[in-house]
Amino acid sequence: MAGATDLISLPEIAELAGVRRPVVTTWRRRYPGFPAPAQTDRGRPLFKAREVVDWLVGTGRAERRSIEPDLRLHLLSCLALQSRVPSGAGRRRALTPEELISATTALICLHHLDDEPLRPEGHSDRHVVEALRERATEVDWDDELLRSEVEAMPPDAAWLAEVVDELIEAAWGTARAYERVLAARHRFGVPQLYEDAFVPQLGRLMVELSGIREHADLHGLVQVADPHAGAGDLLMAARQALGEHEPVMFAAEADRLLARLARRRLVVHGVSRGSWQLDIAAGRPSGSPAADVVLMRLPYRPAEARTDLDPFAELVELTRTLAPGQTAVVCGPAELLVGALPPYKPAARSRNELLATGRVEAVVQLPGGIMPFRPGYQSALWVLRHEEAPEWQGRVLLADVSDRPLTDRVVEDLVVDVATWRREGHQPDQHLRAYASQVRIADLTVPRRPLTARRPATLRDLTRDGRVTVAELADTEVELNRLAEPRPQLRTHVAARDEIQRAPTKSIAVLIRDGHLVLLKGSRIAADHVGSDGHNPVIGPPELTGGAQIGARRIDRAVFAQRYPRARLTEPGDVLVTVTPRLRAYHDESGFSVVDYPTRVLRIRPDGRDRFTPRVLEALVNAVQKQRSTGAVRAASRLADLQLPLLPPADVARLDALLAAMETRRNLARRELDLLDDLGRRAVAGLTDGTLTITEGPPLAGPTHRDQQD
Repeated sequence: MAGATDLISLPEIAELAGVRRPVVTTWRRRYPGFPAPAQTDRGRPLFKAREVVDWLVGTGRAERRSIEPDLRLHLLSCLALQSRVPSGAGRRRALTPEELISATTALICLHHLDDEPLRPEGHSDRHVVEALRERATEVDWDDELLRSEVEAMPPDAAWLAEVVDELIEAAWGTARAYERVLAARHRFGVPQLYEDAFVPQLGRLMVELSGIREHADLHGLVQVADPHAGAGDLLMAARQALGEHEPVMFAAEADRLLARLARRRLVVHGVSRGSWQLDIAAGRPSGSPAADVVLMRLPYRPAEARTDLDPFAELVELTRTLAPGQTAVVCGPAELLVGALPPYKPAARSRNELLATGRVEAVVQLPGGIMPFRPGYQSALWVLRHEEAPEWQGRVLLADVSDRPLTDRVVEDLVVDVATWRREGHQPDQHLRAYASQVRIADLTVPRRPLTARRPATLRDLTRDGRVTVAELADTEVELNRLAEPRPQLRTHVAARDEIQRAPTKSIAVLIRDGHLVLLKGSRIAADHVGSDGHNPVIGPPELTGGAQIGARRIDRAVFAQRYPRARLTEPGDVLVTVTPRLRAYHDESGFSVVDYPTRVLRIRPDGRDRFTPRVLEALVNAVQKQRSTGAVRAASRLADLQLPLLPPADVARLDALLAAMETRRNLARRELDLLDDLGRRAVAGLTDGTLTITEGPPLAGPTHRDQQD
């Protein structure tokens, strides 16, 4: 067993040391003392794991107390992978990955319950397993936690007891050893363990939004329910948030492996066996009709199965059972919880009915990537709370953090936004929030209305005097005009408002439905059809996001007409938009361009010309701050869901004139920069190849020493 699993590859060394893969190659090349490969597997060098650990510790690149548990986990994960190879004649039966993870966690729990080493010295292999089975019967006679898993161990599995003993010792306790195993759950090859796992920040956000700590401090006892417990991640987040308070937990999980894993996890972390009930069943756990806090993640379903899903019927029933002061936090698919639902969908009607109850406190759209195994899955949170006279009567908090990673700071700001809003004496109109905006519920129940709102004004926005902005713009104008003489003078003609009046917004989908805009798709242009020569420019994400100049990629008109007969050229004034890799728009003034997928075209229809001009539409789209969060594989929201401000027609005309003047100046500046670059390139090339020389003449214009100091 040791010979088969004591070998480690270069990527595994990098993971063990917490560095990138090329760093290990550099260590091998730079340091002669780095261990030599023990053997080679199809050209891949394999090293003795113990020698690598000793070298990392000896050179100060790792601490033994932190790396030893990882070494034991590497051993267990290797065993899990090797167990997939069929056993040959005369070989013992290998534990399957499911059996290995079950036996490992059961042995950790057994060690926790009787506080004895799993493999005492001097015991034979067969005697060790028999003793483990007897101990399991004593501590778990009703087989609620671990008895089945220990009894299922083969007689020659005493080696596993020794490995788990070393893991517990290296991790400094059973609780830490258990969490080490679950932190590496993706390495054991058991899909149900990792396919629905989420980042720790989501668990912390859901628990803290529920107000669980405040409830425990006020009442001394709190009941927590989780209808879909999985491996118990949300239950453990609640346990950690409560500190010295011990909750009463009710949970259910249909998967037997996960349910028993979660039971052992609670026990190992010191939750007394009389304080929890975890049913192996689907749906609401028995005995918890009105828990103080309900933490629920709706089960994942693929996109094609979510089409007719109506999760709000379950949420309505959950809301009815909440007593005053009780809270439920629900996580589910964003397209249902915050998306613009068609009015004929059952989920749309159920969502409006739930909003009308007045018990929806907050709705939060989350970033992609919070479920590492499903990076394309977009999710959202609902906070449901029963208050006799809620401070938010007739309103709801909407927050959208889909364009940023869910960091600890973002979690803290979201919790403060919601917690201060619900407290007695709070004045919503006077409180500044980092992400959440209060919205009238009546404005959200209209058809195809997404549950999103513009980012709230910051303290700087509200306290900033408009006259300061006017003065700063005037200084900018003077500087531009001084540099641009004798170019035309630029005047913005801006003035300060007496009070802030934010423009109303509409989504692009609504503007399309109302006949103001039309959205057209781009075409998939093959790379070998694009070059530097051609009749029509090809515009796609590289051009819109600054990776390439407009017109650098072109296509021959004959090739375009022959290979893409259904594609259409842009019209003058079309606005090209991409959301990949980030949101960006470009106003195609000349038209006759080829739009490269996934770029799309926003075209202003006659009914929308009093609301938008091409330049104004480009500026408004670019003003929307949306980007893809780390770990996500798709944009934070669909293009059709983006909210655009609606300016008065008079402001649209004046803004268009200002943007046109700025564009003229910008084109002159670009032309000047291009000429300067060309001048310098030609001068340097001529001097270096001997074809040019510089003669004496008047001093060249340039910054003086005083200018450089200034």
